[in-house]
Amino acid sequence: MTFLKYELTSPALCMGERTRGGLFRPCCRTIRYSQISGALRAHFGGEWHAAGYLVESEGHNVVQYFTYSPRAKVQGVSKIPLTVEFLTDVFGLIYIVPNGRRLPKEFEITMGALRSQGLGRCTLKYQGEVETQVVQGHLNTRIPLDVSDVFGIVRAIKPVYGYLFRPLSQASGEYVLSLFEGSLVEGPDVLLKEGTHG
Repeated sequence: MTFLKYELTSPALCMGERTRGGLFRPCCRTIRYSQISGALRAHFGGEWHAAGYLVESEGHNVVQYFTYSPRAKVQGVSKIPLTVEFLTDVFGLIYIVPNGRRLPKEFEITMGALRSQGLGRCTLKYQGEVETQVVQGHLNTRIPLDVSDVFGIVRAIKPVYGYLFRPLSQASGEYVLSLFEGSLVEGPDVLLKEGTHG
């Protein structure tokens, strides 16, 4: 299977986990399907399938914290302060499923939370087409179960399940069952954690 490989960099990115209640919102440590595919669709239009992960590298993906008080729109008063985790000097790899449309060699998208605070501006640089091999290993990203075959995932041996949000319109959406990082799968080597496959 062939993917388009892009390098993703960002000065600051908040890929917040969805949590109910609580005063702390952690940041996801991988680039999930719902965020990068949604950003590509918003930027280019059409149907895109992509997933990726953060690269462990000295000086990159540094954890920072931001505290703010969201305002209730109706009452116009601030709520209890929230602390949000975000990353600076972000460096990751994105793998895009070709769909017949040409993409620029370099382009910018916005992705994630706190965009009004200046976070989420990402630059993607083309690294080439990569041919993958199907091997057994631990998934390094999050992909909805119903599109896992689009990425060449043959089977989930020991799945780690969770839910990703899928928008259905501007105002609604649904949560779909998904394979999370750490799932033992047979799938493309580029989407598996390094060292977990032979």
